[in-house]
Amino acid sequence: MRIAQVTPYFYPVEGGVERHVYGLSRGLVERGHEVHVFTYIGDRNGGKFCTNECIDGIEVKRFRSVFSLGEFARFWPGMVGELLKGGFDVVHTHVYRHPHSDLSLLASKASGCTSVLTAHSPFPPLKIRRPLTRLIIPFYDRTFGHISLRSFDTVISLTKSEADKLTSLGINHSKIIIIPHGVDSEHFEDVNAENFLTRFMLKEKKFVLYLGRINRTKGIEYLLHAFAKVAAKHNDVYLVIAGGVTEREEEEYMHKLLYETSQLGINQKVLFTGQLSEDDKLAAYQSCSVFVLPSIYEPYGIVLLEAAAHGKPLVAAESDGPSSIIEDGVNGFLVEPQNSSALAESLMCIIEDEDLAKRMGMAARALAYKHTWERVVDAVERVYKGQSNW
Repeated sequence: MRIAQVTPYFYPVEGGVERHVYGLSRGLVERGHEVHVFTYIGDRNGGKFCTNECIDGIEVKRFRSVFSLGEFARFWPGMVGELLKGGFDVVHTHVYRHPHSDLSLLASKASGCTSVLTAHSPFPPLKIRRPLTRLIIPFYDRTFGHISLRSFDTVISLTKSEADKLTSLGINHSKIIIIPHGVDSEHFEDVNAENFLTRFMLKEKKFVLYLGRINRTKGIEYLLHAFAKVAAKHNDVYLVIAGGVTEREEEEYMHKLLYETSQLGINQKVLFTGQLSEDDKLAAYQSCSVFVLPSIYEPYGIVLLEAAAHGKPLVAAESDGPSSIIEDGVNGFLVEPQNSSALAESLMCIIEDEDLAKRMGMAARALAYKHTWERVVDAVERVYKGQSNW
């Protein structure tokens, strides 16, 4: 099949959507499909990429934006002509409620090909949105969004919770199929972490790991306050915060986190690594004692699956994504978002009970095996062929 993937950003931009589209596209190419990715030409921080390139057999074409309403809501209509003349069997759009999703839908209908949307759960609480966005979202969902969602041939949801929210917006439930994120096979393999541990002076140290964007929605300040409680009882435990900043707001947030770390008196126990290489990410997962994701809201949380594949117990703030991955008390703990005390308590339960940590890690790894890219690509291929079972 000749397949178009339409996404706000693409590799090497970091993020859950980007990793999903890359993993899916790579898997489809390996099965002999011709995959073209259409995306915005830049990253989140104003950088620009090549207009055309081939990445692991994926043909990538990037377009300039005419105007922008935010990080994702960019208007890059140049892709419409490419979709119309491309002779695609399938146009698979990623992320609901943005101009590119409506434009790609129109192009797919005009060219008569199959239209698929993976919504990527854009349903964070309105209170954490910007004021103007709080007004636009309900209006869009009742008007253009309602029509758009009903017009796609199939809508893929990452979780059951997301599927329920999509149904409430007017989609016929029969059009929705739940297909979660995939996890790369390399996360199931043992890695040599010696260089990573030596470079960051973590050899023979227990540490809690957060890996992800340094973004306000990730709730990292609540993790710092939780860890201060942990460090007060466990002097031998460290916190590793791994991730880079990609925009000005994230730089400001990083300054706030560094200030909080100092004020809490845990400077010597907290390590900010910055952006890690792929090898260092594997090593960090491999070496940590517990993985934590304290997000105020998390659409999915691929990092939870990756840590699970390494056999690590998980702790996360409860929202759509983590609730679909973590079975509370079995492979980890779910806590109330922005509740540092509950977060600290869950971390200490795992740190203080090695048997519990081991059992949870084994259960997490067993779950991750159900989310290999092979299974995900199988399911998406069936959608492309008009079948709809995960």
